[in-house]
Amino acid sequence: MAEDLLTTVMAFIYTIGNWISEKIVGLIQSISGVLIPQTIVDAIGMLVILTIFLAIAEVAKKAIWVVVAVGWVLIIIRILILMIG
Repeated sequence: MAEDLLTTVMAFIYTIGNWISEKIVGLIQSISGVLIPQTIVDAIGMLVILTIFLAIAEVAKKAIWVVVAVGWVLIIIRILILMIG
């Protein structure tokens, strides 16, 4: 069951990467007129997917730091309120 799910997810990721890379390669080929081999198309697709995952992770990392900082500020404010009375 888990292998089927993993296979399905990986096939979906590969399909999305392949579709995006075909668009990018099509644009490059129309601009430059150079025929790009399929092996490079697949590599471009995987690099695009990795780039998207890294961008999402970076945004999530920044969001987590904002939440942690706000949490500390609220804790400090709560302690100050308790100290004041």
